Amino acid sequence: METQKSSNPFWRQGDIYFVKLDEEPRAAESRPVKSGIIAKGETTGHAHRLSQSSMTEGASLFLVGSSMFLRSPETGAKIVHDEHHVIDLPAGLFAVVPQQEFDGMDWRQVLD
Repeated sequence: METQKSSNPFWRQGDIYFVKLDEEPRAAESRPVKSGIIAKGETTGHAHRLSQSSMTEGASLFLVGSSMFLRSPETGAKIVHDEHHVIDLPAGLFAVVPQQEFDGMDWRQVLD
């Protein structure tokens, strides 16, 4: 069996992946996520989020349907979380992908 290699680099913070994209998502409508919160932990209430300084520099989150994307400005973007190290993303567009696991019957999102 041949495995396909991805040419898109990715970064990970806990149960969230950031996959660099080469092109914009195709959608007529997108909705901004003005809070900067990427995902909230179900047990601790801590959140993966854009740093305030990154948002001030122009970093932004938006939804296309139920998929989230992050636009990082030329200065880059910092992703923060109370229980994880800060991630520095370079400039560009990223898909925000929650980690999934297979329980033997079905795929489900990993809960932080």
